[in-house]
Amino acid sequence: MKVYSLNALIEVLNSDAPLNNVFISNLKRGRKFDIIKQLCREKGVTFQIIPQNAIDRKAGSSNQGIFAEISPVRFYKLEEILKEQKNGLILILDSINDTGNLGAIIRTAVAACVDGILIPCRKSAPINETVLKTSAGSLTKAKIVLSKNLTNDIIALKKNDFWIIGTHVKEGLEYYKYDFKYKTALIVGNENKGISPLLKKNSDQLISIPHSSQIESLNVSNSVAILLFEALRQKIT
Repeated sequence: MKVYSLNALIEVLNSDAPLNNVFISNLKRGRKFDIIKQLCREKGVTFQIIPQNAIDRKAGSSNQGIFAEISPVRFYKLEEILKEQKNGLILILDSINDTGNLGAIIRTAVAACVDGILIPCRKSAPINETVLKTSAGSLTKAKIVLSKNLTNDIIALKKNDFWIIGTHVKEGLEYYKYDFKYKTALIVGNENKGISPLLKKNSDQLISIPHSSQIESLNVSNSVAILLFEALRQKIT
């Protein structure tokens, strides 16, 4: 559901409904805009200041200088995931920008019995109707954490005995040689750049998928499917 008015957005923020990014016009000022920014900070909701014409493209000409989308899913806290986890498998998505890829990855993660999916608040595709559609409805079954800081969450995972496994196109252990029976948090990176240097540094191990030299890399959603179903195979055998 899309939100275009100031009062409606303030009401949604006060209700703790799951919101995607909030967009605010760079031309607008006033008490209600200050309230919205403060509520976003308090609730951990990402907001961006963008040109008014960009707001108009998203919301139409009748908007009040803001635009936001209510997410179709409930978000979880990492503490909840750790408390409820059953299979010792968590997926960390580092800046997946394509909504089609994000939906396909979420569908695969649900099918592979992943306990939780960590997605950064910033620099990630929005969780919207397109993701819901491409996940074929699996989005509503996934346990998703909107992470304010993936590095801090990785530290928390390590304290809970998870191995942090980064993925790389060429570097690291062949994926099928890694023992997924250990509690594992698997990091998958951006479609073009892979995982960030900081998350790579915080990984306990890198793994890769061997493939023909005729292609540079696999699509990220295909890579996730290969890795997660290998993890599932190991865990159930």
